[in-house]
Amino acid sequence: MKMAMKQLSCKSFAKLNLCLHVINRRDDGYHDIQGIFHVIDLHDTIIFKMNEGNSVNIHSTDKNLINNDNLIYKACRMLSQKYNLKIGMDITLDKKIPLGSGLGGGSSNAAVTLHAINRLYNIQLAKDELLTLADQLGSDVPFFINGGTAYVSGKGNIVKKISSNPKFYVLIFPGFSISTKHIFGIISDRHYCKPHDLNGLLMSEHNSFEEVVMKNYPELIQTKYWLSSFGKVRMSGTGSTLYIEFDSYESAIEANKEIGNRYRSKMVSSLESYDIFS
Repeated sequence: MKMAMKQLSCKSFAKLNLCLHVINRRDDGYHDIQGIFHVIDLHDTIIFKMNEGNSVNIHSTDKNLINNDNLIYKACRMLSQKYNLKIGMDITLDKKIPLGSGLGGGSSNAAVTLHAINRLYNIQLAKDELLTLADQLGSDVPFFINGGTAYVSGKGNIVKKISSNPKFYVLIFPGFSISTKHIFGIISDRHYCKPHDLNGLLMSEHNSFEEVVMKNYPELIQTKYWLSSFGKVRMSGTGSTLYIEFDSYESAIEANKEIGNRYRSKMVSSLESYDIFS
């Protein structure tokens, strides 16, 4: 009997770090962090189509992603091994979140893959089970299981949802990617922060990585300087994306017109609700 073709089209959203404090280096080689993470309406689109084989084939608009290091592959492999599934899947990834941009694109793709396989193969995993699996794939992946705005701590695996008002941003893409692994490798204890309570973090706009990144990518210093007339310039994650927050949609649109003449930029809004299957 032929299997009925089943497919899902999913949105894989990006995030901004409104603040990101590195607290210390852990014994397991990871770092303890504290931060406020925030989903924005920039997204990749991933189409999952079940096939009759048992191999996973990824087609992507970004050729750098078609390899076995891709977190989409790793998520599929993890689920097939853990639940003894024969996963046959053709996956098409339309990449809009730049690689190495500090916006969590790869981690978001991994979380969406867990959700999609869970639904297509009717594994019926609860949210806390998905969070446990996400934690094994990478430290940013758990945040993307629920999305919205969250207080994130531990190595990124402790995620507490918080509410936040709608916000508008202009993202500036300097046009090169930065390896998160490399930046975590060169950050030192002089960049560490004392732990804060939630109120302290909500007031903070500090990113522990910024100094290290600017030192290693001096062209970002010039970009930041030029942008500073538009407002407070912040960096997301380990870069390379810089962003500025605006009070209103209109002021963000206005600034983006001007910034876009000089840099690749995009105006985005924050997202509170999070439906990847819509």
